[in-house]
Amino acid sequence: MTIEKKRNYLLYGNRVVIYLSSLIGLYFDINIAYVLALTLWLWLPQCLLLELNLLKAIKH
Repeated sequence: MTIEKKRNYLLYGNRVVIYLSSLIGLYFDINIAYVLALTLWLWLPQCLLLELNLLKAIKH
């Protein structure tokens, strides 16, 4: 699998986590879910790089 494909999968996976955290926060009135969603949204590019580097490290 190419790096670009892995990047896209991670990006969509992170978006799902953000969306689900937002929904949990909305429906169950849990503030930590909102904080998690906002933090991941703000740090999405850095998280993506970290995840790609972790995948590379695990592969080697």
